[in-house]
Amino acid sequence: MIPIRLRSETPGSWAARVTAKENLPAFVADHAVCELQASVQALSLVGTYPRNAALVDRLSALAAEELRHFRRVSREARRLGAPMLTTRRNFYVAELRAACRKEREPDKGLDLLLVAALIEARSHERFERLLGHVTDPRLAKLYAELADAEARHGPVYLQLAVAHAGEEAALLRLDELLDVEARALARPPKVEIAVHGAA
Repeated sequence: MIPIRLRSETPGSWAARVTAKENLPAFVADHAVCELQASVQALSLVGTYPRNAALVDRLSALAAEELRHFRRVSREARRLGAPMLTTRRNFYVAELRAACRKEREPDKGLDLLLVAALIEARSHERFERLLGHVTDPRLAKLYAELADAEARHGPVYLQLAVAHAGEEAALLRLDELLDVEARALARPPKVEIAVHGAA
Protein backbone atom coordinates (compact mmCIF):
# COMPACT_ATOMS: atom_id res chain seq x y z
CA MET A 1 0.00 0.00 0.00
CA ILE A 2 1.20 3.53 -0.75
CA PRO A 3 2.41 5.21 2.45
CA ILE A 4 1.47 8.78 3.33
CA ARG A 5 4.64 10.51 4.52
CA LEU A 6 3.67 14.00 5.58
CA ARG A 7 6.26 16.64 4.76
CA SER A 8 6.11 18.46 8.06
CA GLU A 9 5.93 17.41 11.68
CA THR A 10 3.80 19.07 14.33
CA PRO A 11 6.01 20.27 17.20
CA GLY A 12 5.26 19.45 20.80
CA SER A 13 4.78 23.19 21.42
CA TRP A 14 1.55 23.02 19.41
CA ALA A 15 0.17 20.28 21.67
CA ALA A 16 1.21 22.18 24.79
CA ARG A 17 -0.50 25.34 23.51
CA VAL A 18 -3.84 23.82 22.49
CA THR A 19 -4.12 21.72 25.66
CA ALA A 20 -3.38 24.61 28.02
CA LYS A 21 -6.27 25.11 30.44
CA GLU A 22 -7.38 28.37 28.83
CA ASN A 23 -7.30 26.91 25.29
CA LEU A 24 -8.56 23.36 25.72
CA PRO A 25 -12.34 24.06 25.57
CA ALA A 26 -11.99 25.99 22.29
CA PHE A 27 -9.78 23.25 20.86
CA VAL A 28 -12.27 20.50 21.73
CA ALA A 29 -15.14 22.52 20.25
CA ASP A 30 -13.17 22.97 17.02
CA HIS A 31 -12.44 19.25 16.98
CA ALA A 32 -16.15 18.47 17.26
CA VAL A 33 -16.81 20.52 14.13
CA CYS A 34 -13.99 18.68 12.33
CA GLU A 35 -15.61 15.33 13.11
CA LEU A 36 -18.97 16.54 11.82
CA GLN A 37 -17.40 17.87 8.64
CA ALA A 38 -15.51 14.60 8.13
CA SER A 39 -18.81 12.72 8.28
CA VAL A 40 -20.42 15.14 5.81
CA GLN A 41 -17.47 14.85 3.41
CA ALA A 42 -17.61 11.06 3.41
CA LEU A 43 -21.34 11.13 2.69
CA SER A 44 -20.82 13.72 -0.04
CA LEU A 45 -18.48 11.30 -1.81
CA VAL A 46 -21.06 8.52 -1.41
CA GLY A 47 -23.61 10.80 -3.07
CA THR A 48 -21.21 11.74 -5.87
CA TYR A 49 -20.22 8.13 -6.66
CA PRO A 50 -23.29 6.02 -5.75
CA ARG A 51 -22.47 3.37 -8.36
CA ASN A 52 -19.08 2.60 -6.80
CA ALA A 53 -20.12 -0.18 -4.42
CA ALA A 54 -16.78 -0.37 -2.59
CA LEU A 55 -16.73 3.38 -2.03
CA VAL A 56 -20.36 3.45 -0.88
CA ASP A 57 -19.83 0.62 1.60
CA ARG A 58 -16.57 1.89 3.06
CA LEU A 59 -17.36 5.59 3.22
CA SER A 60 -20.88 5.18 4.56
CA ALA A 61 -19.38 3.12 7.41
CA LEU A 62 -16.64 5.72 7.88
CA ALA A 63 -19.23 8.53 7.95
CA ALA A 64 -21.17 6.71 10.66
CA GLU A 65 -17.99 6.34 12.71
CA GLU A 66 -17.13 10.03 12.29
CA LEU A 67 -20.64 10.94 13.44
CA ARG A 68 -20.15 8.82 16.57
CA HIS A 69 -16.90 10.69 17.16
CA PHE A 70 -18.73 13.99 16.75
CA ARG A 71 -21.22 13.01 19.44
CA ARG A 72 -18.46 12.00 21.85
CA VAL A 73 -16.30 15.08 21.24
CA SER A 74 -19.22 17.51 21.35
CA ARG A 75 -20.23 15.98 24.69
CA GLU A 76 -16.75 16.71 26.01
CA ALA A 77 -16.87 20.25 24.64
CA ARG A 78 -20.11 20.85 26.54
CA ARG A 79 -18.58 19.36 29.69
CA LEU A 80 -15.74 21.87 29.40
CA GLY A 81 -18.21 24.72 28.96
CA ALA A 82 -17.28 25.46 25.35
CA PRO A 83 -19.98 26.89 23.08
CA MET A 84 -20.46 24.72 20.02
CA LEU A 85 -19.30 26.46 16.87
CA THR A 86 -21.88 27.13 14.20
CA THR A 87 -19.60 28.73 11.64
CA ARG A 88 -15.85 28.79 11.35
CA ARG A 89 -13.47 28.71 8.43
CA ASN A 90 -10.97 25.88 8.26
CA PHE A 91 -8.20 27.57 6.27
CA TYR A 92 -6.21 24.34 6.01
CA VAL A 93 -9.04 22.28 4.51
CA ALA A 94 -10.13 25.14 2.25
CA GLU A 95 -6.67 25.40 0.74
CA LEU A 96 -6.44 21.68 0.14
CA ARG A 97 -9.84 21.59 -1.54
CA ALA A 98 -8.97 24.62 -3.66
CA ALA A 99 -6.16 22.54 -5.17
CA CYS A 100 -8.57 19.82 -6.31
CA ARG A 101 -9.17 19.46 -10.02
CA LYS A 102 -12.84 19.72 -10.97
CA GLU A 103 -13.01 19.41 -14.76
CA ARG A 104 -13.03 15.68 -15.50
CA GLU A 105 -12.75 12.17 -14.14
CA PRO A 106 -10.80 10.37 -12.87
CA ASP A 107 -8.90 13.52 -11.81
CA LYS A 108 -11.79 14.97 -9.83
CA GLY A 109 -12.46 11.88 -7.74
CA LEU A 110 -8.77 11.15 -7.28
CA ASP A 111 -8.12 14.59 -5.82
CA LEU A 112 -11.13 14.51 -3.51
CA LEU A 113 -10.11 11.11 -2.15
CA LEU A 114 -6.44 12.04 -1.76
CA VAL A 115 -7.26 15.29 0.01
CA ALA A 116 -9.48 13.37 2.43
CA ALA A 117 -6.64 10.89 2.99
CA LEU A 118 -4.22 13.74 3.77
CA ILE A 119 -6.63 15.39 6.20
CA GLU A 120 -7.04 12.10 8.03
CA ALA A 121 -3.28 11.51 8.05
CA ARG A 122 -2.66 14.96 9.53
CA SER A 123 -5.40 14.47 12.11
CA HIS A 124 -3.79 11.18 13.12
CA GLU A 125 -0.40 12.85 13.43
CA ARG A 126 -1.85 15.64 15.56
CA PHE A 127 -3.82 13.36 17.87
CA GLU A 128 -0.67 11.29 18.38
CA ARG A 129 1.13 14.51 19.30
CA LEU A 130 -1.55 15.26 21.92
CA LEU A 131 -0.83 12.05 23.82
CA GLY A 132 1.08 12.90 26.97
CA HIS A 133 -0.11 16.52 26.91
CA VAL A 134 -3.80 16.00 27.74
CA THR A 135 -4.07 15.69 31.52
CA ASP A 136 -7.87 15.34 31.70
CA PRO A 137 -8.32 11.53 32.05
CA ARG A 138 -11.50 11.35 29.96
CA LEU A 139 -10.00 13.40 27.15
CA ALA A 140 -6.71 11.50 27.28
CA LYS A 141 -8.59 8.21 26.78
CA LEU A 142 -10.70 9.72 24.01
CA TYR A 143 -7.74 11.09 22.06
CA ALA A 144 -5.86 7.81 22.30
CA GLU A 145 -8.89 6.05 20.80
CA LEU A 146 -9.38 8.67 18.09
CA ALA A 147 -5.71 8.53 17.10
CA ASP A 148 -6.21 4.83 16.37
CA ALA A 149 -9.33 5.58 14.31
CA GLU A 150 -7.62 8.28 12.25
CA ALA A 151 -4.80 5.84 11.53
CA ARG A 152 -7.39 3.60 9.81
CA HIS A 153 -9.25 6.32 7.94
CA GLY A 154 -6.39 7.68 5.84
CA PRO A 155 -5.63 4.30 4.25
CA VAL A 156 -9.33 3.79 3.42
CA TYR A 157 -9.35 6.96 1.33
CA LEU A 158 -5.99 6.13 -0.21
CA GLN A 159 -7.10 2.66 -1.28
CA LEU A 160 -10.24 4.11 -2.83
CA ALA A 161 -8.12 6.72 -4.66
CA VAL A 162 -5.92 3.99 -6.14
CA ALA A 163 -8.99 2.01 -7.19
CA HIS A 164 -10.50 5.15 -8.76
CA ALA A 165 -7.55 6.25 -10.89
CA GLY A 166 -4.82 3.60 -10.71
CA GLU A 167 -1.70 3.41 -8.58
CA GLU A 168 0.59 5.36 -10.91
CA ALA A 169 -1.74 8.35 -11.15
CA ALA A 170 -2.43 8.22 -7.41
CA LEU A 171 1.30 8.21 -6.57
CA LEU A 172 2.06 11.16 -8.84
CA ARG A 173 -0.83 13.26 -7.57
CA LEU A 174 -0.19 12.34 -3.93
CA ASP A 175 3.35 13.65 -4.30
CA GLU A 176 2.00 16.99 -5.53
CA LEU A 177 -0.70 17.25 -2.89
CA LEU A 178 1.74 16.51 -0.08
CA ASP A 179 3.43 19.81 -0.94
CA VAL A 180 0.05 21.57 -0.95
CA GLU A 181 -0.73 20.06 2.45
CA ALA A 182 2.52 21.26 4.00
CA ARG A 183 1.96 24.79 2.70
CA ALA A 184 -1.67 24.83 3.81
CA LEU A 185 -0.75 23.83 7.35
CA ALA A 186 1.72 26.69 7.63
CA ARG A 187 -0.70 29.43 6.53
CA PRO A 188 -3.52 29.66 9.10
CA PRO A 189 -3.19 32.37 11.75
CA LYS A 190 -0.54 31.45 14.31
CA VAL A 191 -2.90 32.20 17.21
CA GLU A 192 -5.66 29.90 15.96
CA ILE A 193 -6.68 27.22 18.48
CA ALA A 194 -7.74 24.47 16.11
CA VAL A 195 -7.03 20.89 15.12
CA HIS A 196 -5.60 22.08 11.81
CA GLY A 197 -4.29 25.43 13.02
CA ALA A 198 -0.69 26.37 12.38
CA ALA A 199 1.88 25.14 14.88
